[in-house]
Amino acid sequence: MKKTSPWFILLFPIAIPAMIVLDYFGYRIIALSILVALVLSFAYYVYSLFTKFRSLRGAFVSLAETLCDPGSWSVRHYPYHHTLSGSIAGRRFHFSLLGHDERALCQLFLECPVGHDFLMEAGDADSRPVLDLPKDIDAVRQLPGFRSLRALSRRVPFFSRFLSGLAGSGGPGLVLRKQVDDPFPPPVLKRDLELLLRLDASLNGGPQPGREEG
Repeated sequence: MKKTSPWFILLFPIAIPAMIVLDYFGYRIIALSILVALVLSFAYYVYSLFTKFRSLRGAFVSLAETLCDPGSWSVRHYPYHHTLSGSIAGRRFHFSLLGHDERALCQLFLECPVGHDFLMEAGDADSRPVLDLPKDIDAVRQLPGFRSLRALSRRVPFFSRFLSGLAGSGGPGLVLRKQVDDPFPPPVLKRDLELLLRLDASLNGGPQPGREEG
Protein backbone atom coordinates (compact mmCIF):
# COMPACT_ATOMS: atom_id res chain seq x y z
CA MET A 1 0.00 0.00 0.00
CA LYS A 2 1.48 3.34 -1.04
CA LYS A 3 1.51 6.31 1.24
CA THR A 4 -0.87 9.09 0.21
CA SER A 5 0.04 12.68 1.07
CA PRO A 6 -2.45 15.57 1.01
CA TRP A 7 -0.13 17.59 -1.24
CA PHE A 8 -3.05 19.53 -2.67
CA ILE A 9 -3.53 21.30 0.71
CA LEU A 10 -0.31 23.20 -0.02
CA LEU A 11 -1.92 24.59 -3.18
CA PHE A 12 -4.82 26.31 -1.41
CA PRO A 13 -2.85 29.40 -0.23
CA ILE A 14 -1.76 29.90 -3.85
CA ALA A 15 -4.77 28.67 -5.81
CA ILE A 16 -7.50 30.57 -3.94
CA PRO A 17 -5.92 34.06 -4.35
CA ALA A 18 -5.11 33.16 -7.96
CA MET A 19 -8.77 32.28 -8.61
CA ILE A 20 -9.89 35.60 -7.08
CA VAL A 21 -7.45 37.56 -9.23
CA LEU A 22 -8.38 35.65 -12.40
CA ASP A 23 -12.07 36.13 -11.72
CA TYR A 24 -11.53 39.86 -11.10
CA PHE A 25 -9.85 40.29 -14.49
CA GLY A 26 -12.53 38.27 -16.25
CA TYR A 27 -10.78 34.92 -16.60
CA ARG A 28 -13.62 33.05 -14.96
CA ILE A 29 -13.21 29.88 -17.02
CA ILE A 30 -9.60 29.50 -15.87
CA ALA A 31 -10.59 30.25 -12.26
CA LEU A 32 -13.38 27.68 -12.48
CA SER A 33 -10.95 25.11 -13.92
CA ILE A 34 -8.61 25.62 -10.95
CA LEU A 35 -11.51 25.23 -8.53
CA VAL A 36 -12.65 22.00 -10.21
CA ALA A 37 -9.08 20.65 -10.06
CA LEU A 38 -8.87 21.37 -6.32
CA VAL A 39 -12.24 19.75 -5.65
CA LEU A 40 -11.28 16.64 -7.62
CA SER A 41 -7.93 16.43 -5.81
CA PHE A 42 -9.67 16.65 -2.44
CA ALA A 43 -12.22 13.99 -3.46
CA TYR A 44 -9.39 11.68 -4.58
CA TYR A 45 -7.57 12.16 -1.29
CA VAL A 46 -10.70 11.34 0.71
CA TYR A 47 -11.28 8.23 -1.41
CA SER A 48 -7.63 7.13 -0.99
CA LEU A 49 -7.88 7.63 2.77
CA PHE A 50 -11.09 5.59 2.90
CA THR A 51 -9.61 2.69 0.92
CA LYS A 52 -6.45 2.81 3.06
CA PHE A 53 -8.42 2.65 6.30
CA ARG A 54 -10.52 -0.20 4.94
CA SER A 55 -7.39 -2.13 3.95
CA LEU A 56 -5.78 -1.56 7.37
CA ARG A 57 -8.95 -2.62 9.17
CA GLY A 58 -9.07 -5.81 7.13
CA ALA A 59 -5.47 -6.60 8.12
CA PHE A 60 -6.18 -5.94 11.81
CA VAL A 61 -9.36 -8.03 11.80
CA SER A 62 -7.58 -10.93 10.10
CA LEU A 63 -4.81 -10.74 12.70
CA ALA A 64 -7.30 -10.66 15.57
CA GLU A 65 -9.34 -13.61 14.28
CA THR A 66 -6.16 -15.66 13.93
CA LEU A 67 -4.53 -14.95 17.30
CA CYS A 68 -6.94 -13.45 19.84
CA ASP A 69 -9.26 -15.20 22.24
CA PRO A 70 -12.81 -15.22 20.78
CA GLY A 71 -14.80 -12.16 21.75
CA SER A 72 -11.85 -10.44 23.43
CA TRP A 73 -10.71 -8.11 20.65
CA SER A 74 -11.66 -4.80 19.12
CA VAL A 75 -10.15 -2.58 16.40
CA ARG A 76 -10.22 1.18 16.73
CA HIS A 77 -9.06 3.92 14.38
CA TYR A 78 -7.70 7.23 15.62
CA PRO A 79 -6.37 10.32 13.79
CA TYR A 80 -2.75 9.23 14.20
CA HIS A 81 -2.83 5.51 14.90
CA HIS A 82 -4.82 2.30 14.53
CA THR A 83 -5.06 -0.13 17.44
CA LEU A 84 -6.04 -3.76 17.93
CA SER A 85 -6.85 -4.52 21.58
CA GLY A 86 -7.33 -8.12 22.60
CA SER A 87 -6.24 -11.06 24.71
CA ILE A 88 -4.21 -14.19 24.01
CA ALA A 89 -4.59 -16.92 26.65
CA GLY A 90 -6.05 -14.29 28.96
CA ARG A 91 -3.15 -11.82 28.63
CA ARG A 92 -4.25 -8.37 27.53
CA PHE A 93 -2.30 -6.55 24.82
CA HIS A 94 -2.63 -3.65 22.37
CA PHE A 95 -1.06 -3.75 18.91
CA SER A 96 -0.89 -0.38 17.13
CA LEU A 97 0.26 1.06 13.85
CA LEU A 98 1.49 4.57 14.62
CA GLY A 99 0.52 6.15 11.33
CA HIS A 100 -1.52 5.39 8.23
CA ASP A 101 1.12 3.46 6.30
CA GLU A 102 2.32 -0.12 6.75
CA ARG A 103 5.91 1.16 6.99
CA ALA A 104 4.99 3.28 10.02
CA LEU A 105 6.17 2.36 13.49
CA CYS A 106 4.27 -0.52 15.05
CA GLN A 107 3.84 -0.84 18.80
CA LEU A 108 3.07 -3.86 20.97
CA PHE A 109 1.81 -3.00 24.46
CA LEU A 110 1.59 -5.88 26.96
CA GLU A 111 -0.38 -5.07 30.10
CA CYS A 112 1.54 -6.37 33.12
CA PRO A 113 2.90 -5.12 36.47
CA VAL A 114 6.37 -3.58 36.26
CA GLY A 115 8.58 -2.77 39.23
CA HIS A 116 10.42 0.22 37.77
CA ASP A 117 10.54 2.31 34.60
CA PHE A 118 13.24 1.95 31.99
CA LEU A 119 13.77 2.81 28.33
CA MET A 120 16.09 0.97 25.94
CA GLU A 121 16.46 2.21 22.37
CA ALA A 122 18.12 0.84 19.25
CA GLY A 123 21.76 1.86 19.06
CA ASP A 124 22.19 2.29 22.80
CA ALA A 125 25.20 0.73 24.43
CA ASP A 126 24.55 -2.45 26.36
CA SER A 127 22.88 -1.01 29.44
CA ARG A 128 21.39 -4.28 30.70
CA PRO A 129 24.01 -4.82 33.45
CA VAL A 130 23.74 -1.16 34.53
CA LEU A 131 19.94 -1.29 34.77
CA ASP A 132 20.04 -4.78 36.31
CA LEU A 133 17.78 -6.22 33.64
CA PRO A 134 17.34 -9.95 32.87
CA LYS A 135 19.04 -11.67 29.94
CA ASP A 136 15.66 -12.18 28.22
CA ILE A 137 15.83 -8.55 27.16
CA ASP A 138 18.66 -9.35 24.72
CA ALA A 139 16.30 -11.45 22.56
CA VAL A 140 13.93 -8.49 22.33
CA ARG A 141 16.71 -6.11 21.30
CA GLN A 142 17.73 -8.46 18.48
CA LEU A 143 14.29 -8.43 16.83
CA PRO A 144 14.30 -7.20 13.20
CA GLY A 145 13.37 -3.52 13.04
CA PHE A 146 13.75 -3.01 16.81
CA ARG A 147 13.39 0.65 17.81
CA SER A 148 12.75 0.73 21.54
CA LEU A 149 11.59 -1.17 24.62
CA ARG A 150 9.96 0.71 27.44
CA ALA A 151 8.68 -0.37 30.85
CA LEU A 152 5.92 1.62 32.54
CA SER A 153 5.44 1.01 36.27
CA ARG A 154 2.32 3.18 36.47
CA ARG A 155 -0.46 4.38 34.23
CA VAL A 156 0.55 7.29 31.99
CA PRO A 157 -1.95 10.19 31.99
CA PHE A 158 -3.89 10.74 28.79
CA PHE A 159 -2.23 14.07 27.92
CA SER A 160 1.25 12.57 28.34
CA ARG A 161 0.25 9.60 26.19
CA PHE A 162 -0.97 11.98 23.50
CA LEU A 163 2.29 13.99 23.49
CA SER A 164 4.49 10.89 23.38
CA GLY A 165 2.36 9.05 20.80
CA LEU A 166 1.79 6.17 23.23
CA ALA A 167 -1.12 4.02 22.06
CA GLY A 168 -2.88 1.43 24.18
CA SER A 169 -4.12 1.42 27.76
CA GLY A 170 -1.37 3.68 29.12
CA GLY A 171 0.20 1.20 31.49
CA PRO A 172 1.49 -0.34 33.51
CA GLY A 173 3.19 -2.69 31.10
CA LEU A 174 5.91 -3.32 28.52
CA VAL A 175 5.98 -1.37 25.26
CA LEU A 176 7.88 -2.68 22.22
CA ARG A 177 8.28 -0.54 19.11
CA LYS A 178 9.54 -1.77 15.74
CA GLN A 179 9.61 -0.63 12.13
CA VAL A 180 9.32 -3.36 9.51
CA ASP A 181 8.00 -3.73 5.95
CA ASP A 182 5.03 -5.89 6.96
CA PRO A 183 3.81 -5.67 10.58
CA PHE A 184 0.81 -7.99 10.16
CA PRO A 185 2.02 -11.63 9.88
CA PRO A 186 0.43 -13.51 12.82
CA PRO A 187 3.57 -15.60 13.58
CA VAL A 188 5.60 -12.39 14.00
CA LEU A 189 3.15 -10.83 16.46
CA LYS A 190 2.87 -14.12 18.35
CA ARG A 191 6.68 -14.36 18.61
CA ASP A 192 6.98 -10.77 19.83
CA LEU A 193 4.24 -11.28 22.41
CA GLU A 194 5.89 -14.47 23.69
CA LEU A 195 9.18 -12.59 24.12
CA LEU A 196 7.44 -9.89 26.15
CA LEU A 197 5.70 -12.54 28.25
CA ARG A 198 9.05 -14.20 29.02
CA LEU A 199 10.53 -10.81 29.87
CA ASP A 200 7.56 -10.06 32.12
CA ALA A 201 8.12 -13.37 33.93
CA SER A 202 11.82 -12.59 34.36
CA LEU A 203 11.19 -9.10 35.68
CA ASN A 204 8.56 -10.27 38.16
CA GLY A 205 10.16 -13.56 39.16
CA GLY A 206 7.32 -15.69 37.81
CA PRO A 207 7.40 -18.95 35.83
CA GLN A 208 8.48 -18.72 32.21
CA PRO A 209 5.63 -19.14 29.69
CA GLY A 210 5.52 -22.66 28.31
CA ARG A 211 7.73 -24.03 31.07
CA GLU A 212 6.84 -25.92 34.19
CA GLU A 213 8.13 -24.82 37.54
CA GLY A 214 10.71 -27.18 38.90
